[in-house]
Amino acid sequence: MRESANIVDARAAAVFAVPRQRRILLSLIDQERSLSQLASLTETPLNLLHHHLRKFLRLGLVRIERQEKRAGAPIKYYRATARAFFVPAELMGAELGAGLNSRLRELLARSLSRTLRGAIYSHDGKGPRMRLVREAGSRASTAELWMELRLSRADAAALVDELRALLHRFEARSRKTHRRYLVHAALAPEQEDDP
Repeated sequence: MRESANIVDARAAAVFAVPRQRRILLSLIDQERSLSQLASLTETPLNLLHHHLRKFLRLGLVRIERQEKRAGAPIKYYRATARAFFVPAELMGAELGAGLNSRLRELLARSLSRTLRGAIYSHDGKGPRMRLVREAGSRASTAELWMELRLSRADAAALVDELRALLHRFEARSRKTHRRYLVHAALAPEQEDDP
């Protein structure tokens, strides 16, 4: 297995933009897996998984590592062709986060509609604020936080590092038996610095 592979084909790059396909492919980096093992791990129906694996094989992202003989068809074990994949920015396109963003919007709307009474909009002397008002007795396991901050480059970089560390700490607490949450944290300057 190669240490890394540079993606040069737009069709292969598109695999990384689709959350399910990306999860399937990345699940084949750490070890070889049979179709049934991969289906259980990724919670993907076998027929859909088989479709994706045929596609990954054609694109050179996955290979058949070995086959185990048995009565009937042999059991194939699949493995990613590299430990890491580099997708150039020009092949990523705007769709990279589009699918996840759409799913997050859907999940937020559904969850908030069950627990939310409305929102209070105000100004606290520092800037505009919005505070969600929840139904009495509802617990907040859904959140959407927006703030406009004025930060130095160093503070923005520190915030990115802290957010990443926070998400990694909670990722380490993740268990298969726990409820799944989709988390998105983003930070971007409103205008680019002059060169």
